[in-house]
Amino acid sequence: MKTAILFASIVLIALVLLWLNRSSQVKDAPKKESFLSVVSGIEDIDAIHAEHRTQDEKMTHEQIMERAFNDLQLKTSAHAGVWKLGEEERWDWDGEKGTLLLTFKDKIVRTRAQFVGSYVYSRKSWLWAWANKTIPEDSKSDAKTVHNHMIQRHVAGFDQEELSVDEQDAWAFTSLACYLADAQGAYSGREGDMRAFFTFHDIEILPRQ
Repeated sequence: MKTAILFASIVLIALVLLWLNRSSQVKDAPKKESFLSVVSGIEDIDAIHAEHRTQDEKMTHEQIMERAFNDLQLKTSAHAGVWKLGEEERWDWDGEKGTLLLTFKDKIVRTRAQFVGSYVYSRKSWLWAWANKTIPEDSKSDAKTVHNHMIQRHVAGFDQEELSVDEQDAWAFTSLACYLADAQGAYSGREGDMRAFFTFHDIEILPRQ
């Protein structure tokens, strides 16, 4: 079991490196590009991710959390290499449309985004999106996926709407949502005392007008 997981992890890292190498050639791509059409290796990475998911039933909650966190780290590194995730000038989320816009100096990255939860620094508290009535229903399905999955596994605490945690726990919850919902990645943006956490899907890289 451990050998299979280690082998799959090594293959996943190799595919991410291949992904980054191929993606370094897209600087002169057409003005509007789908992320999936630019990154030809994403299907292979998704296939390995799907294989990992088939092993979930045999894994403990702690093992799934660790795998989800590692999975998100790989995805984040890949996105940073392809379209400079983390170097954006601003972020804008439209809950009604379910879109997240990341604005860079030379481009705009548009994604279909799901709100996972929010973290308030002054209270050190996490509020799940599924419990937040201000979030449109269509924009919190990934958070509901986590809620339903963990309730079925009888994991303590996941039935609570608000939790007293630190920021690292907020990232752990978000990585779990990204993993369980088969999202392409996750993003966090701060606004004052609050930090919002999202998963994202269906990436488009657009020129900045």
